[in-house]
Amino acid sequence: MKKLVMLFLSIMLLFSFSIPLSATEGKVNSTSIPDPILFKEETLQSISGKANNGNNETPGEWYIGTAPSNPVANAPVLLFVPGLNNVAQVFWEDNDMYQTAVNAGYQTAFVQLYDAGGASADMWNNGVLLADKIREISNYFGKPITIVAYSKGGVDSQTALTYYGAWPYVQNVITLSSPHHGSQLADLAYSSSAGWLADLIGAKGDGTYSMQMAYMADYRSQTDGQSRAYYNDYYTLGGTGWGSAFSSTWYGGMYLSQYGSNDGVVTTVSSRLPGGQQVAIENWNHTSIRTGVTFPVYDNYLSDNTYYGNKLMNTIDESTDKITPNHNQWVDGGPLHAEKETDILITVEDHVQELSLNLMTSSDIADVKLISPSGKVITPNIQSKKLEDGIFLGALNTTISVKKPPAGKWKLELTPKEDDAYLLVANYETPNKLLHSNQSPIKDSAKINYQVISNIDLLQEKTLKATYTVAQSSNPSNSKTILAKENLSKVLTFEHSKEVYNITIEVEGITKNGNPFKRTIIDSVYIPE
Repeated sequence: MKKLVMLFLSIMLLFSFSIPLSATEGKVNSTSIPDPILFKEETLQSISGKANNGNNETPGEWYIGTAPSNPVANAPVLLFVPGLNNVAQVFWEDNDMYQTAVNAGYQTAFVQLYDAGGASADMWNNGVLLADKIREISNYFGKPITIVAYSKGGVDSQTALTYYGAWPYVQNVITLSSPHHGSQLADLAYSSSAGWLADLIGAKGDGTYSMQMAYMADYRSQTDGQSRAYYNDYYTLGGTGWGSAFSSTWYGGMYLSQYGSNDGVVTTVSSRLPGGQQVAIENWNHTSIRTGVTFPVYDNYLSDNTYYGNKLMNTIDESTDKITPNHNQWVDGGPLHAEKETDILITVEDHVQELSLNLMTSSDIADVKLISPSGKVITPNIQSKKLEDGIFLGALNTTISVKKPPAGKWKLELTPKEDDAYLLVANYETPNKLLHSNQSPIKDSAKINYQVISNIDLLQEKTLKATYTVAQSSNPSNSKTILAKENLSKVLTFEHSKEVYNITIEVEGITKNGNPFKRTIIDSVYIPE
């Protein structure tokens, strides 16, 4: 009998060692705590926004996370602040950030900003609301707060602390890929090509407007010199990953690649705060950076009594921020009509190693065909993915890639099932045809000198022309078109002050080898008083 018992125990012990480690780890890491509890119902309605983002939560409501079983002594409450077009639930639905924070011993809270109510808000409206909630949450717990802010939530948080009196209630601020200098994707949303689709999917909310690069440049010039701008310590994280090929953040990563390393929505340059301390830049994309994977990276910066650096300021070499865009993209967009074929002509010059087409629509396209200059229907690798984050949230992105495409006029045939709109970004892997573009103010504040420098070693200079479309972002119908030939630079004049204008420049010409090429430059400018 003893032998049978020993044999049974041996078999059970052997079986226990054969269980994969990942299975036991899965049990440890699975969500085992209840969802945060709503503190109280609010009646606050969303502000009147310019677009609908599909959210239906109540702005101003906040949630209390479950109390940790192993609380960190003298730790602040962690208040998680969502980003553009997000709701508070992004931190605990399909996300282990909440679980990770509680496991680490922190009391947590989560807040709904105006974006949760159906339309994105700028940092001023969200800042007023957030400041009020910071005071309420801190008083409820009887202790200070440390903010963990995702994406635009970092800008909203600095606004609440700097301008609306919330600074005494907060210890530190952690920002996860916050666009402290704006996002070029916001400029894209207000471009002449993207207007049709951006209007259709609700991308032109007040929050997107405030994330235009020019608007944020003005915000930084206003804010960084304020006495309370850096009273609280700020610690920033940024990402360089785009996710898997053709994933939700892949589209943005491809577009933003011309501006340097990025996480699919925000460049690493923009994620840095002038008066803050950069904690890490790692291979996170804009979705993964808000998950528990980043928590151990910033854990030591959550409390004044756990961080041992004592108000270190940003030591980043500013020369790394001066990135010259490569401008190897062409952008096009417009309406689509149900069950009617729309043909998009795509110019491909010589010596292109790869052509990547990123097509965004609001719904699935019934039929997509790519036809080569010789008339042959190409069947390349086509991948479609709904965008689950960022400025073009909700759009369907279809990516098509062709290796070493022959030079000439390519045609993309689209037949939609229903009325729709499209935005196409063609990315060319080839030596740069445009070397430099920038804007510089002149004495008259209503004018700027916009410079575009071409690579005349690769182009026939006399064939070059640039078509400038200058549109008031708050009123796109107020636009004008200006033509430049050979010398592609222009002095631009603007009608209204305290406004953002979108500048979309279509450049075309002939290469030295006699093939046509096209490129698009998209920028924004803020006109002060």
